[in-house]
Amino acid sequence: MLLGHTRDPLWPVPDEALTEARGFLEGCRGRPVLVVPHPDVDGLASGVLMLRALQSLGARPTARLPGKGEDLHTPSFLERLATFPAERLVVLNTGSRGGGPLLKGVPTLVVERGDRFASDGYPPEARVLTTRAHEPVANTSLLTYVLTSPFVVPGPLEWLAVLGTVAALGVDAPMPYLKDALRRAKRTAVLEAVSLLNATCRSHRVATPLAMQVLLRAGSASDILESRVLGVDALRDCRLEVQREVARCAKTPPRFAGNKVLLMFSSEAQVHPLVAVRWSQRMPDHIVIAANTGYLEGRVDFTLRSRAPVDLGGLMRSGEPASQEEVCEDGSSRHVTGGSLPPADFLRLLEGMGIRGLSGLDVERRGVAPG
Repeated sequence: MLLGHTRDPLWPVPDEALTEARGFLEGCRGRPVLVVPHPDVDGLASGVLMLRALQSLGARPTARLPGKGEDLHTPSFLERLATFPAERLVVLNTGSRGGGPLLKGVPTLVVERGDRFASDGYPPEARVLTTRAHEPVANTSLLTYVLTSPFVVPGPLEWLAVLGTVAALGVDAPMPYLKDALRRAKRTAVLEAVSLLNATCRSHRVATPLAMQVLLRAGSASDILESRVLGVDALRDCRLEVQREVARCAKTPPRFAGNKVLLMFSSEAQVHPLVAVRWSQRMPDHIVIAANTGYLEGRVDFTLRSRAPVDLGGLMRSGEPASQEEVCEDGSSRHVTGGSLPPADFLRLLEGMGIRGLSGLDVERRGVAPG
């Protein structure tokens, strides 16, 4: 059996929800369609699966990815999307948020893993396909694979769903037939491809459009492992850059305040989550705060992580540094969270958490060039 293809009428979502979403896709025939996936591996795999299905239906799909520091809801990104003459919009793995329509007057389909975000708000009139409350909760690329299977030959595309599933949930995820699907896709090749693709969104280059092109060119994970498609060498360069930056920034002298440890560094690469992982493994009884002053101009991007049973989201909210809209949790777990703040607000956040004595000089962008 192919990955995720069961006879359970309620999994990964109820049959009627799949039927409605497939009706939306069938309505895309002959139309220009904008596909917007999240730039992580699960999102990229979802995007390629959706592009393949829409092409087979005779639609005219185009993919667009957020830039550095952007997400689907960033005004600058929405402005760029609005310049595309789309008659349909499909967003994948991008998270839910209330408010107005993403693109005014454009029918929208939202496909996402429902347990990833806490909000129940969706753009008005959008058709939503989410795996929330259906155990085991499927990731977005697996849901997209099941959704689009009637419109393509699913077997040759199974590896994309495997790729996204392993990236999102790991090789031991409790998904139907994952073990067999991983064997077919070659476990070593899948893990290498996930590693390379992950690096593209962390590199200062933000090479996620190239990552999607590599996935579109590849016919298997082995094509990526063995560099049989154009662009893989650039992905390897991204990974090498990220590895070097993590090693450099993880050597930052720590500042201690009780059970909290602050690591402040400047890098154009998005390495603060990985530095936080390293230090939380080294100091499992501490709350690790990895703060990057160089990722975005005029911002401090940071990750809080702890292996101890601490509600990090509650700890952040207790600091009350700024409006809730400026502090955005980037994970659904109580043991990892983070955000992006102007330097002055970040300093107030630290003071609220009991870390004092820092000044504006400490949070200045150092302009460190990666590599």
